Amino acid sequence: MTLSRTLKFAPIALALLAGNTLAADFSQEELAFMPANTQIELFKSGMITPVDVLQAQKAQYEATNHVVNAVTYEHWDTALEAAKESTQRYQDGTYRSMEGVTFAVKDEHHDKGWKVTFGSKLHMDDAPMKHADPMVSKLNEVGAVPVIQTTVPELYFNWVTSTDAWGTSRNPWNSDFAVGGSSGGSGAAVAAGYATIATGSDMGGSIRIPSSFNGLYGLKPAAFSVPNATLYSYFSGSGPIARSFEDMVMMYNVMSGPDAAWSVPTVGEQKKLSKEVESLEGMKIAYLGDMGTSPMANYVAEGMEDAMEVLRKQGATVDVVDFDFEMQMGLLEGVSNLAFSGALGAPMMDSYEGKTDQMTTYTGKLIQKAIDHREDYDGRAQAKTEAEVQRMWTKLAEEVYAQGYDLVIAPTMPTVTVPADYNFITDEPLKEDGQTYDNAVGMMYTLPFNLLGWLPAASVPAGLSPDGVPFGLQIIGKPDDTATVVKVAGAYSKGAPKFFTGDLMPNGVK
Repeated sequence: MTLSRTLKFAPIALALLAGNTLAADFSQEELAFMPANTQIELFKSGMITPVDVLQAQKAQYEATNHVVNAVTYEHWDTALEAAKESTQRYQDGTYRSMEGVTFAVKDEHHDKGWKVTFGSKLHMDDAPMKHADPMVSKLNEVGAVPVIQTTVPELYFNWVTSTDAWGTSRNPWNSDFAVGGSSGGSGAAVAAGYATIATGSDMGGSIRIPSSFNGLYGLKPAAFSVPNATLYSYFSGSGPIARSFEDMVMMYNVMSGPDAAWSVPTVGEQKKLSKEVESLEGMKIAYLGDMGTSPMANYVAEGMEDAMEVLRKQGATVDVVDFDFEMQMGLLEGVSNLAFSGALGAPMMDSYEGKTDQMTTYTGKLIQKAIDHREDYDGRAQAKTEAEVQRMWTKLAEEVYAQGYDLVIAPTMPTVTVPADYNFITDEPLKEDGQTYDNAVGMMYTLPFNLLGWLPAASVPAGLSPDGVPFGLQIIGKPDDTATVVKVAGAYSKGAPKFFTGDLMPNGVK
């Protein structure tokens, strides 16, 4: 039985299969790539078990991770025990809301007793964590099963995942190309079928960029709606990465809201969002294009035209709006100010002074530059960034939101034609369709909505590049209005490319 047939006939089949009088025959690939929401219904029916899915995903990992290289540490043995417990819970009727659903964990988040390396040789011998990260705790509490930890750029300072510590992570759709960053390993692991969902975090696009590169749904929540173990700032937050819209929403509903443990408080109880698809009739959406940063590749521009038509067919009015953020500072300057002028800056520079030659080039050079010019990263740099953020918000609010638009959309990235090991510090700028890109190309379209961190932003699949690498569409909401972002993402998903089904499977691992 093919997965597409199962999904199409699942409601009827499940009704007929009450009492578990029949069984379905799924292939390894069908089990490994099956959406969480479908898994749960089939777990309840007894047609499949969490152990079946776990074993299929482990087989995918063993077959391809030698090329994809998305994993730091594996936890298959403990995961198998958890999957067996989940199987028993379904039999006993004591299952929890995400019982038996596997998840990958970014090498930033962690379970109790796990090591976090930050993608750095300098942290390979760090002590195991004494507590579970709040995201992992919340997923564990509802029965989800952590199976692997995933690769990141060193100290998360890149939008491509390649480090001296763990090597280069490669795209499951075409292994010549990048997986994105900083949640690159999480994106690749979900796209390659090693886990059903994954944790990510986003300080400059680090959920949305890997989601774009890997054909996934990813959500950067509004500031402080999902608890974090560490207080970064309003511009950074953790969120879900998944192969389907419904799975992204289910994961967000578990992750968001207050955490009873020791993490930084959230802004309060978060409204649980609906996975149901609603009409966009009466909604007004502004398409912002490149926002005055850098032109997009031709295939991305064509994909955005298709995406706008999908939203129009769902009932929305979608207008192309000529908008330019007119940024007063360069992207790398903005990122540097965020990283080094705030609460993390001085301790980071102190702890790595004299060690930057042991780092991957891009991280070592960035931190050494900060150390050499630490006097520049003071309250004045912070104030400059805050003034820029206020100017950007005023411009967006007056020119777009005040004109009656409910939300805005834009490409996630200008191009995904990026070598797997691209180093934005030492390599030549990328060139495509007559355009030479700034080396911060990966953050060009995402970083503005980290600076404006109270705006929730999702990336959803929009198409494939000529090289077979997915690219995405961003959906950006008004302050703290995650519900509208999710509503539009759900409606869009009905006409979006159906990755991970039929002919649209990642088969580019060489």
